[in-house]
Amino acid sequence: MSGAGPVIGAASTPHAPTGTAPADAPRTLHCEEPLRLGGENLAGEGEEAGARVRVSSPAPEGRPGYIPSVDDDAAQLLADRYELTGLLGRGGMGAVWRAHDRELGRDVAVKELRLPEHLGAEERATWMARLDREARAAARLKHPGIVTVYDRITGADGRPWIVMEWVNGGSLDDLIRRQGPLSPQHVADIGRQVAAALSAAHRSGITHRDIKPANILLEDGRAVLTDFGIAALEGDVTLTATGMIMGTPAFMAPEQVRGLTATAASDLWSLGATLYSAVEGNPPFAGSAPSAVLVAVVTEAPAPAVRAGPLAPTLEGLLRKEPAERLTMEQLQARLDQVAGAPPAPHAPPAEPAHWPTAPAQPPAIPPATPPAGPAGAPGAPGASGGGTPAGARGRIVRRVAWIGAAVVALVVASVLATRGGDEAYRENLRVAEAMGHPATFTVESKEHADGDRARVVYSGGPMTDGPSSRQWADMASWLEAAPGIDSAGMPVDPPTDASTEPPACLTDAVGCVWGTDIEDGYAEPTVLLANTQERDGELILVVEVGPFGD
Repeated sequence: MSGAGPVIGAASTPHAPTGTAPADAPRTLHCEEPLRLGGENLAGEGEEAGARVRVSSPAPEGRPGYIPSVDDDAAQLLADRYELTGLLGRGGMGAVWRAHDRELGRDVAVKELRLPEHLGAEERATWMARLDREARAAARLKHPGIVTVYDRITGADGRPWIVMEWVNGGSLDDLIRRQGPLSPQHVADIGRQVAAALSAAHRSGITHRDIKPANILLEDGRAVLTDFGIAALEGDVTLTATGMIMGTPAFMAPEQVRGLTATAASDLWSLGATLYSAVEGNPPFAGSAPSAVLVAVVTEAPAPAVRAGPLAPTLEGLLRKEPAERLTMEQLQARLDQVAGAPPAPHAPPAEPAHWPTAPAQPPAIPPATPPAGPAGAPGAPGASGGGTPAGARGRIVRRVAWIGAAVVALVVASVLATRGGDEAYRENLRVAEAMGHPATFTVESKEHADGDRARVVYSGGPMTDGPSSRQWADMASWLEAAPGIDSAGMPVDPPTDASTEPPACLTDAVGCVWGTDIEDGYAEPTVLLANTQERDGELILVVEVGPFGD
């Protein structure tokens, strides 16, 4: 579960991967998925990790379902069995505790879900389901390189907890932060252990989808893969209806950024980015905002690897944009075995940078992703309600409209290069705007240098007759759900049912009918403004803006 931190033995606060914002920094890129809740045996056919759904002893009197202080759980006894003894790590959505299993007399790790009070019922269900997914995915696997799940219990306030193996060591991310770049041989040894764990997961029909240094735990030379919170389980199709981008931007494969289905090859890309981070000391792609990192993943070559030495060809083979061109698992394991077994070169100077394919001067726009499975109005998609125009650039814009009018969508992303000025900043913002792509049937009408070095790209969706057609809106809705860096949770999804439906009054407003999501303090987050404004010369217009906005 992202935000809860790894299952670690040292009492430390988990960190984000090197080169990214801290794990507790606010962000609008989520790793969420609405999945079924339930008390099924989480281990499937196996019993060792048999996770029985049990209820803990009563919570302290007056304790709410959402705990303002993580320390309130100290010394709590869960399911009359697991006594919490110390906090191992915490984040925005959870905490990980060391606990003592009174029945078996052993120490375990317990992952707790902690939800902010402002979350709605649907978002709470999403996060609870994600914890269940993590338990189900890990419990299906039995491998020394995958953290073992022992139990799944329900707290007195209804929140789920996962009881799992306690790994007495920190994460790979902790090691990189503490020691800096690691030797190619050390990284290859870690990589081959993780590759073996991934191979077992893939054979069981599970794609991890969030491989990164923080999710690899280290204990006495053993590497353990954890956090299956956004794993894709074969046969479970409930994930595809969200339209969310799930994962950690610096370690997501290009196809994940595009909104396409993650595969085993996607995990190999993420493992490549992870190994690159370990040997170089920083991820292969960086940016001042999540949207900029996502664009770089799709359109740019990785930063040259100068320390990788014999590992460089393997990294190049993993970080290829096209999944079919990447190394296979068998090829990867053979290469890692070879590098791990080679003696290190003492006092060797940094190797020449690996040869990476050159990115095009004008990166192509990210093509629209395959529309999510199911109808646009599938359960779990947010509904629509009336409201007013946004009060400012920050905070949640809660305006929603029931009728989907002609739309101008202003996607305003916090400046990619807020500290740069002139044409350089504009060109960077234009690159991000273009890489956001556009709806399948829309065409580019103009590109403009707007105020404050903002880049504005205008697209035409074609003529309208008494409002947009269902096809026009469906194309735009699919783009909004798949475009990198966009959280479209606030958008209405029902197309017009009657061409004669009278347009809403806000259609003629100066700013149009607006709804959207968040911009967060302290992190360069995207703000999404979906404005159903007046039609222009009878056409449906889409405007994408990237650059500094507001205060």
